Amino acid sequence: MNLFARLAAAACSASALLFTAAAAGPELGPESFGILKDKPTYIQEWHIWWGFPYPDSRRPFSHMDSTLTASGEPWQLDWNRNGYPLVGLYDSANPDIIRWQIRCMKAAGLDSVAVMIHPDNGKGIEFIQEAPEDMIRTILDIAAEEKFPVFFMDEVAFRKGSVSQNPEIMAQRIIRFLKKYASSPGFYRVDGKPVYYFQTYGWSVKPEELEAMFRKVETAAGPVHWMIFGAVNRFGKIPQLAWMVDGASHHRRSKETRAWQLNEQAPAHIFSAGHKLGKKITDMQYPKFDGTSQPWRQTGVAQYGLGGRTLETTILNSLRSNPDFIMLSSWNDWEEGANFEPGWDFDGFSGDPYLYCRVIAHLRGREFVPPPLPPKEAVHPTIREKLGYGDGAGPLVEKIERSHNRGGALAVTVRDTASEVAALEAVWNGDLYYLAPQSAGGKPQGALVPRSELPKSELQQNLFGYTPGRAVPLPGGEIAFTVPEPEKLPETFAVGTATVFDPENPMQKVTVRMANRTPVLLREPTGGKQADCTLSFTPYPRDSQFPAALWNGWRTAVAVNPRPVDLASKPLTLNADGAKLGLISILGEPREERTVTGGVPFDAEGKIKTFYLTLPDEVLGTPGAHFVWLRARDAAGNWGSPVLYAVPNYEFFDRGGANAVQEPELEVPGALLADNCSRPELWKPLSGGKPAVKPYVRKETSSRFELGNTLVCRELPRPAGDGFRLTFDAIHKNAQRYLVVALTDAEGKRGYGVGWDSSRPDIAEGTGFVHILKLEGEKPLDWNIGGKRLANTASGHPALSGEPARFEFTLRGGVLTLKIDGKVVASAKDDSFRSFSRLYLRGNQSQLIDSIVLTEL
Repeated sequence: MNLFARLAAAACSASALLFTAAAAGPELGPESFGILKDKPTYIQEWHIWWGFPYPDSRRPFSHMDSTLTASGEPWQLDWNRNGYPLVGLYDSANPDIIRWQIRCMKAAGLDSVAVMIHPDNGKGIEFIQEAPEDMIRTILDIAAEEKFPVFFMDEVAFRKGSVSQNPEIMAQRIIRFLKKYASSPGFYRVDGKPVYYFQTYGWSVKPEELEAMFRKVETAAGPVHWMIFGAVNRFGKIPQLAWMVDGASHHRRSKETRAWQLNEQAPAHIFSAGHKLGKKITDMQYPKFDGTSQPWRQTGVAQYGLGGRTLETTILNSLRSNPDFIMLSSWNDWEEGANFEPGWDFDGFSGDPYLYCRVIAHLRGREFVPPPLPPKEAVHPTIREKLGYGDGAGPLVEKIERSHNRGGALAVTVRDTASEVAALEAVWNGDLYYLAPQSAGGKPQGALVPRSELPKSELQQNLFGYTPGRAVPLPGGEIAFTVPEPEKLPETFAVGTATVFDPENPMQKVTVRMANRTPVLLREPTGGKQADCTLSFTPYPRDSQFPAALWNGWRTAVAVNPRPVDLASKPLTLNADGAKLGLISILGEPREERTVTGGVPFDAEGKIKTFYLTLPDEVLGTPGAHFVWLRARDAAGNWGSPVLYAVPNYEFFDRGGANAVQEPELEVPGALLADNCSRPELWKPLSGGKPAVKPYVRKETSSRFELGNTLVCRELPRPAGDGFRLTFDAIHKNAQRYLVVALTDAEGKRGYGVGWDSSRPDIAEGTGFVHILKLEGEKPLDWNIGGKRLANTASGHPALSGEPARFEFTLRGGVLTLKIDGKVVASAKDDSFRSFSRLYLRGNQSQLIDSIVLTEL
């Protein structure tokens, strides 16, 4: 959203934002109103695993990661999930949040909800939500008070390999659980029996084992209304089993074409089979599924919500087959983006945070009336202004512009949504910091002292060919820093890092670890404690995290400590293996002497202002990297989130002119060919053009080829005989791509080659597959190189890595051998070809090739 759009949005009051779309309701057809009026309707799962250190700072982060700084809007804390909860980031154990969630479910028209609980992995008898405090009892007590009984979903299927999956242990767990909790008026019952629910997908339990377990539980604890999420053709004959959920709606739409495939996972035969066995049965209904916030866990968007219309379509389809009840998924799964819980982002900021509660109400034939919000004290201060509790979030630094690359001024635009912007604070480098040496042989600056010797700083060259300063390589992972006089730091402070931005590794992992002053109690493992607090500066996969400012060569990131830390007995520890560090810094409390006022207002109320800062003489007079902390205050006295901005004093050199430094020719005594991959004119393009020369930032004058969908060849100065050694370095930049390097005869028809398929990250441990190829065609090679695979194996080298794989391919005595990083990975016998006159390179969007050397044996 641009500045003007945000300004228009900010003009709306909090109450207007909350209820703008209330009158219109969801955009569903009138034919679907009330279609679930007579169908019991439930939802799974209610995730009670969200851990957030507010209002109790001793809470650990759980299933989320947040820098505790604003993102996009002053009231919106950054976090690594899609969408944003209506009440802000919350702790699932907060009783006020629990009560509000139950009231929302009840107002939407749900009959009950399945609360997700997890067996302890140790003994398997208790649930981890019972300690350090009993969340299960808290939920039951509130459910009883709100007259909305709940049941529980034992997530035994997700405890793979745990003793908790043993049917004997599970029986003991359920008996204990029912005796402890089932008498509560907040526990949901059907026909007077407490409901117990679990899923079986991914769990190899046998039907007869479940039948015996059910019998044992009922003997000890009385009748139970058993319910499973599992296949009817597998478990439907279990006599005690009453209700079943089988199949899921999000398989009914093609992931490739988005076209409906309503016959896929069609529920008719599933429901029919269940009814024949005397079971009440339904399928699971997803409203949407967006896992793009977790590329390591999900593959993307499986199902778009379309404002509830997707759910409407699949429910109408299921109703034709007469399900006995409805099971929705899920209440607050912000990880998979399959949530009904009120939030600020459904299908792209719909304007109505209650959209999916209204969808449920529409289908149930009722009006959704939002319940009262949680008390002010129960929600994080930043979200309070959005909820109408008054101003609680400070201004957001919206935009930073330099007059020009070497200009002596910054224009900083600041925005607030509730009060006038009053002041801007600028702090160069920070209150305590380590700044990498900015000259060859120079010393670092600042009061933070590394506890081990760091490498020498290196001059950096970014994509545009100028050097924005120097940085220290961190090849060894953890670096500890001594913090002088830590007792003078406030309880809450900000930590910032500045690392060299590497476009080949844009998700570079960077964390800072500090000791918690008081150890944090964990739910898992039982009795566990978290001694340290870890701040993550690793970017999330969002476009907003790749602004134009990165391309000056620096990635800066800021996080606030969530709880008091102990820097006196343990150091501050940075973990950024493979990164290059320019700055690590601590920013303490604001100080008036560092602030400027009188910004130029953009609007009549002064909620948007631009401040102009003149750069200090020592910055303009000193080549290298410099960094400035910026944060703003509003008229209500709230300080906004700080940002750390790179202000390098640029040094230019001409990469492309006549005076540019050229890498010397690669000299290898006795080599038939030695190419340092800096001269594409030596290679004949056959498809896709010449290789691009890509500067190699680790050495100022080095370069390598970048191969797109490219096929090039080079004639050897003379033919190689029947024995050779071919070595080269290679890097894949993308998954599921194919690189080939091959030697052939003078016609390009016959020869041997090496192929490297990067494959998918979840295959071959992410190393891809390598092939020894025999090439024998009627026509010269083209881009679609095939050939016969004489050998096929995992490469053993990470396919997507900043470090190149070193290939060595030899032919000796009719035996082809392939080594990668010095280790033999494949070999094959073939003596069909004895003379080689051409070398081919074939890329596939994209690979990096360097240091090609061919010698005769």
